Amino acid sequence: MITKEKSNRFLRLSIALALIAILFKIMHWPYAEILLVTAVGGIAIFFIIGFYKKPIKNWLDYAKLFLLISFLLHYLFRVLHLNYGYILSYIFRMALIFFIIAYIKDVFFSNDNSSKLEEQPPTSKKKIINIVLYSTAVICIIIGAQFKILHWQFGFINGNLLLTVGLIITALSIILGFKKS
Repeated sequence: MITKEKSNRFLRLSIALALIAILFKIMHWPYAEILLVTAVGGIAIFFIIGFYKKPIKNWLDYAKLFLLISFLLHYLFRVLHLNYGYILSYIFRMALIFFIIAYIKDVFFSNDNSSKLEEQPPTSKKKIINIVLYSTAVICIIIGAQFKILHWQFGFINGNLLLTVGLIITALSIILGFKKS
């Protein structure tokens, strides 16, 4: 039986796999499409399992589910250049509007505290690791994108290397469960 913790762990793993698939797609490496479809399928399945395991569901939860599924389908159709992707684009826009309305209703007109996070505050060591990982990832991705766009190379350091390092660090931080504090 899949517990909520296992579902969250597999969801994180699927998100990290999606980042690696995006890296494969950017670098034009083989098997990018297979990785992307696997990651999107994993995200959808494990988010639906987590949604199903949640005991009390409100409108915002349904809006999140609708938004995620419509985004994943829209993204797959756009990236894989499949026909009729424009239809999913309109569905995604409607899902986004539905999500914004549900979010505003939940934040401003609800007395329920279900949308509040109930997590333990991270330790100072974990904060330092978070800051170092996120800073390194952001710097590598931004500079790597600049190098790739401008076709620059500085010795062995080029845009491909920096993007790869940045996305792998991001994927590792998602797998390990580091949260922004």
